[in-house]
Amino acid sequence: MAQREGLASVNLGAARAIGQRLVAEGRFENLSDACRAGLRRLEEDARVVDRLVSLGETGMASGIDEGFDIDAFVDAVKAPD
Repeated sequence: MAQREGLASVNLGAARAIGQRLVAEGRFENLSDACRAGLRRLEEDARVVDRLVSLGETGMASGIDEGFDIDAFVDAVKAPD
């Protein structure tokens, strides 16, 4: 039997109850919508992590600013407006 495009069978285990609760609360129309939202969130989180890693690598590659005064920076952050 051919599988229809876009359909997948997934065993959610204990997560099924969470999805069903979200549907019952009206946050999602059905369990499939809740699952798709979860997958979109995972993809968004992965993009954020990738961006943070890239920024960290750029920062590390830029070297150390020998003229940076950590004490002045801390004092400026603590200073009231």
